[in-house]
Amino acid sequence: MSERFCYRCGISESEGGPLIAGLCQVCFRKENPVLLIEGEVNTELCQNCGSYKKRGVWVDPQTYELEELIFEVAENALLEVIGDSLDERVREFEIVSPEELDEVEELPVGKALIAFQPVDWHIEYFPAIITYEIRVKARIHELQHELHDEVKHTTVYVRQTVCPRCSRFLGGYFEAILQVRAEGRPLTEEERKVIGKLVEEKVDEIMRKDRMGFIQDTIEKEEGLDFYMGSTSSARKLAQAIKERFGGTISEAYELVGLDRQTSREVYRTSVSIRIPKFQKGDIVADRRGNVYEVERVDGKGLSLKNLSTRESEHRDWKTVKREGIDTVETERSEAMVTSITPAEVQLMDMKTYETYELERPNMELREGEVYRMVEVRGRKYFLDRKE
Repeated sequence: MSERFCYRCGISESEGGPLIAGLCQVCFRKENPVLLIEGEVNTELCQNCGSYKKRGVWVDPQTYELEELIFEVAENALLEVIGDSLDERVREFEIVSPEELDEVEELPVGKALIAFQPVDWHIEYFPAIITYEIRVKARIHELQHELHDEVKHTTVYVRQTVCPRCSRFLGGYFEAILQVRAEGRPLTEEERKVIGKLVEEKVDEIMRKDRMGFIQDTIEKEEGLDFYMGSTSSARKLAQAIKERFGGTISEAYELVGLDRQTSREVYRTSVSIRIPKFQKGDIVADRRGNVYEVERVDGKGLSLKNLSTRESEHRDWKTVKREGIDTVETERSEAMVTSITPAEVQLMDMKTYETYELERPNMELREGEVYRMVEVRGRKYFLDRKE
């Protein structure tokens, strides 16, 4: 059998073989480079929030320290370009450290290992410029005796821009209004503080997944709070979070605000309303059977109540509250001193009128000479607690 020769350099197969598609080992690697990356890569960084594009989608950065952020953005852009710049015969690749790549001598067909590191950079002003050295080792043919081992230099330019979210935020954009109200009364100052803190914490969580979940504005009204939200879904999530904390009902209304210029579709603005229950800690309530309670706690699960007759704590979920007809009642509050105690009765003196009266002894610790807060409901007096 006659000797074969490389058609590119003329070396015999016995010296430079085995031949692959008529090429010796060296010429095959030269004629079939695996890293086809361009010498320049351009990417953008939002100058307001630090976000950048990842596979076409704006994402928040892992760090907000400027120098680290610039390198994060540049390396993300470089990785995307590397993944799209490999020979089609490379079916899988892995990023490794330069030290690991030095040790590699064998690879399965179709696999590449890649290492890169910055070798020069100028990041004092924008566009930031970082030059990377990229090294790849790969095997793309079963007859290869030696791996491809290629080195290229690519410069990444990081330019500043404004992302769509910040552009809308700075332009006053909002998609929904979250209205927080209480049933039959204004929100208390304490409720406003708790809701404000809850919303602030929840928005941070929401924006990790919904970049448009920002609060454009917060308006305090006499009756409650209005939050102007960048997305309807974020307004709904906040309403649900408030409901889980306080209870209440959620409703929505829609307002036509115009047409989308690109799609010609009608654009609606959503008002999401959460109305928390009227009950507050310390309220006196009664059910249909005439049982009288003091509200100890209000939350998303229902009411924690103290039965003023038995002095026992009870819980009612919101469905039970509605079914038993629990509601606030008219009361008259007063203070009275215990003047005498018998096994069955307690004698008290009203601290305002000095009139005395007797009550059935309640299931609580009482002491003569101490003053207690009292409440009268439907002509019957109940103990609330001892005056400190």
